[in-house]
Amino acid sequence: MSELFAIRIGEVAISVSGDRPEKDWSIPPACGRFLCQAEPDIRLRLGREPLEMPEAEQVFDCPPIWSLLRRNGVSFVRIFADYPGLETTLVLPDHLQEAELLGSGTTNRLPDPFYGPTLELLMMTYLAEDRGAILHACGVAKEGRGLLFVGESGAGKSTMARMWAREEGFAVLSDDRVIVRPKGQGYWMYGTPWHGEAAFAAPLGVRLERIFFLKHGERNSLQESTGIDPLSRFVTCSFLPHWDDRGMAFSLEFLAELAATIPCQELTFTPDRRAIDLVKNLSPARPGPAGLR
Repeated sequence: MSELFAIRIGEVAISVSGDRPEKDWSIPPACGRFLCQAEPDIRLRLGREPLEMPEAEQVFDCPPIWSLLRRNGVSFVRIFADYPGLETTLVLPDHLQEAELLGSGTTNRLPDPFYGPTLELLMMTYLAEDRGAILHACGVAKEGRGLLFVGESGAGKSTMARMWAREEGFAVLSDDRVIVRPKGQGYWMYGTPWHGEAAFAAPLGVRLERIFFLKHGERNSLQESTGIDPLSRFVTCSFLPHWDDRGMAFSLEFLAELAATIPCQELTFTPDRRAIDLVKNLSPARPGPAGLR
């Protein structure tokens, strides 16, 4: 078994190995920025063995991309099962340190770990074990301070990413998916290679200072988001393990603590620089020692 590559996202290292060198895929450029040489937290083995799943119970379905079955504490994620030649099965044990991605067995080539949601499902499952969450968000950083712009599809994350990318000294970590994890006495956010239409993906991590919930409007304004409001917004914009009771309990508690700890505001904005200036002119969020200007 030889290691093909290792990738590190959100301080989680995943090594990918295979028992043969034959493959007809390559590492996408966005993922190439996250390659590493670190001791893996998760080992993913690629194989072509046929997999039988008698008496496995389907517990979650996300048609037409994937469905999850479970047997004796092991989860089997069937990816593109209705597409001959593309189907793979991701095997996830109860405690995720090793996993397998098995192809259909119709060829000798190794399955492509970048095609479909394999790496995202691995990360989502791993983070749900008391480690953090993936949010639909655009992440922006300057001098070790982070701003998170959260929103569903169409809310303006890619627009926001493009506007911030033009600001001197600011780095866009991602325009669609950001990992948030507890670290030290606060929370950190991390870029991912799973970008949206604007294709921003930076292998960086930064302390999270403020959170904004995006909303298109005719003028730029900020409104405090308090009480149950930020948690309900997080739930609709997070990748939650609905098939895992313990993982869901942790994720909801994690998001509630995040909402109670980090200042949250609704940002109604128009797609011009005045929205950026509105955010930049905010005074520093506690307990940060300096602002973002």
